[in-house]
Amino acid sequence: MALRKFLLIILSFVLFFQVEADQDNQELTEQEKVWMELILKADDYSMRSKYDSAIIIAQEIALAAEKENNYEFMTRAYLVMGAVHYRMNKIDLAAELYEKSRRSAEKWNNPSYIARADLGKGIVYERNATKMMDSESQDYDSIKALKLLDSALFYYQKTRRYYVENAPDNSLMLASVAQNFSANHYRRGQFLKAIEERRTAIKLYRAAGYEYYEIPSIYQLGHAFLKHYEQSTQYLDSAQKYLKSSYELGMDKGMDEMTMDASKDLAVVNRYLGNLENAFFFKSQTDSLAKGILESDYENRVLELRAQYQTATAELEAEKANSRSLRLERNRNITVIVALTVLILFSIWLYVLDQKRKTIKAIAAKNDELNKQRIDELLQQQEIASLQGVLEGQEQERKRVAIDLHDRLGGILSMVKLHFSAVEEKLPPDNPEKKKFLTASELLDLAAGEVRNISHNLLSGVLAKFGLLPALKDLTDRINESGEIKLNLIQYNVENALNGEQELQVYRIVQELISNILKHSEAKEATIQLIRNNDEKKVNLIVEDDGKGFDPSAPSLSGGIGLSNLKARVGKLNGQFHIDSGKGAGTSISIDIPIEDD
Repeated sequence: MALRKFLLIILSFVLFFQVEADQDNQELTEQEKVWMELILKADDYSMRSKYDSAIIIAQEIALAAEKENNYEFMTRAYLVMGAVHYRMNKIDLAAELYEKSRRSAEKWNNPSYIARADLGKGIVYERNATKMMDSESQDYDSIKALKLLDSALFYYQKTRRYYVENAPDNSLMLASVAQNFSANHYRRGQFLKAIEERRTAIKLYRAAGYEYYEIPSIYQLGHAFLKHYEQSTQYLDSAQKYLKSSYELGMDKGMDEMTMDASKDLAVVNRYLGNLENAFFFKSQTDSLAKGILESDYENRVLELRAQYQTATAELEAEKANSRSLRLERNRNITVIVALTVLILFSIWLYVLDQKRKTIKAIAAKNDELNKQRIDELLQQQEIASLQGVLEGQEQERKRVAIDLHDRLGGILSMVKLHFSAVEEKLPPDNPEKKKFLTASELLDLAAGEVRNISHNLLSGVLAKFGLLPALKDLTDRINESGEIKLNLIQYNVENALNGEQELQVYRIVQELISNILKHSEAKEATIQLIRNNDEKKVNLIVEDDGKGFDPSAPSLSGGIGLSNLKARVGKLNGQFHIDSGKGAGTSISIDIPIEDD
């Protein structure tokens, strides 16, 4: 408890260095001089535990400095508020304010204040560690507490390094850092290190002439010796020496809280020494000081509340005057706003009328364009129908010629061959004409073979010659060579699955689908998949692309000549036809073709 109270005292370095920091020989503006006086006033309130008054003043300075981007006094005000909130045990708010002070100090480009903000952050880490080291607290976590102590030590080391390297004569700040090092070692149970740092702090406070801070440090040194005595009895005399010194100095300076703590520890020391009379005396002094502090706190609180009431009354009067001024200005603003609103609404009405006229004109132009497109589509559909008829007629004619060549001319040549064979058997081997006869017979065989080849090629080029898969591979290669789109072919187990007529129809379907993709889809990649499903006795054809897609249900598309032709071809194969597409989502067309039994 005594250590916690002292930490609240040493935290005043964050407040008190406001006074020390102004020894930098800086020239202040008139406004900054006023702010500096208020900073000192807030510091005084904080030292006397008038936290509300200190915070009100610091907030006013921070807000005023923020409006003028005065990073110096923003930093000073944030540090004051951080320290006060720390002393009020509002640790999270204190941490936030120390971080704000560090950021504004960076913008101010003042390394000294950056170091002080770091020291404040270290003290916050130390305070949180203290809570977690309390075994009776719900936040108890000794491992995490040690990590927080390490973080605090890190910031203390940064601050000490800065002042040793850049301001070794700044005894006040170096003393404050030593105090925090001492507290950190104390919490770790490193009493000898804590005592060493405490002695360093006392020397530095004495060198700086800050007796008000030297006296609590003397008390803490005695308190550390007393705690160490509980582990090693040789330190009791040192504890009594420093505690008695701090008690006498505290009584002389009116430092009641610290004097009460020193009196309480002296009662313990005298009890250890067996001097019960002195122990009782210091116990009585402790109770008397505690009562006085309680009464003083009550009186100070009453005075502070009275001051706050008077301040609030003055602010209320100022607010009323300001409210009247704002009301007049608001009325003027309302008049201007109404006039501007009427003007804007009138302008909007004119704009809407103009847009409506333009829209009607655009719709008329669009209708004309649609009519022209419909006429073009009808002509195109008529042309496609004519071309389709020509292609089908050519296909039928090719088949007829191929069949005639194969069946009729091929049959005649076969009969001639039979007759040649009969004559050949009757010719004697030594007949001089037999050689010519054999040559004629060979030419006849060659002619019959050529007739067969021509009839086969007439059926469907590559398709008839090599089959569906080579034809699709040839189509894929030719499309890829054009560079317009990347076309992929995927097949699985479709060899000999379809008869010649089915393969021809599938090839024509693929041709038409790829043609549609090239003309309409704006796709970069397309894929042909041909997969045999033995379980369902069907071949599945999927042609998909990554193009702009379309709405299959749209009347202009569902009744198109292209889709109608596809559906007709699929119908001839007794297949099923499905489209999956949407605008911007590409297109996938799936066709299931039944496998006919041999």
